Amino acid sequence: MSHVTRASFIVRVVRDRRGRVSGVIERVATGAKEAFMGPEVMGPVIVRMLRRDEPLPPARSWSASPRRPRRGVESPRPGPGTADGGSP
Repeated sequence: MSHVTRASFIVRVVRDRRGRVSGVIERVATGAKEAFMGPEVMGPVIVRMLRRDEPLPPARSWSASPRRPRRGVESPRPGPGTADGGSP
């Protein structure tokens, strides 16, 4: 049986007066955003974003710094009140 992973993206597209296409692709689960210019690069941008979140190799072949978060793990976001997330 194969393993299936789903991913959702938001694509914001702008077309200027000359017909040039550009925009931003956002991965919904992580909030990661990447800009693009030209419709032909939209697919490769999505593929690159998917590869960025592929599982890490086994621990025996990859040593992570204890201070560096693993890929796909979001850092805590500040809460309401102050810029650092503390109480107002």
